[in-house]
Amino acid sequence: MARVNVFMSDDLLKAVDAEAEQEGINRSALLQKAAEAYLRHALEQREELERRRKMQEACKRMDELADKLGDWDPVSIIRQFRDARHGSPK
Repeated sequence: MARVNVFMSDDLLKAVDAEAEQEGINRSALLQKAAEAYLRHALEQREELERRRKMQEACKRMDELADKLGDWDPVSIIRQFRDARHGSPK
């Protein structure tokens, strides 16, 4: 495991030490848990932003397709395909 030196304010260090004591772990373990939680959160945020970007792009493409197709009745088209495949319902 690598060793690192970190500079932080005295107040922040006191808060870290107090939290570590409350958790029953040492300062290094608390800082490691904090870094892992931060990195996990940052990754989740990036993934969420990417999902939203993809959804917006899909909506934009759907709008472009709707504009290109103009007014049409999807129900009648679905019925035509269904009837052609399975015969007309009686």
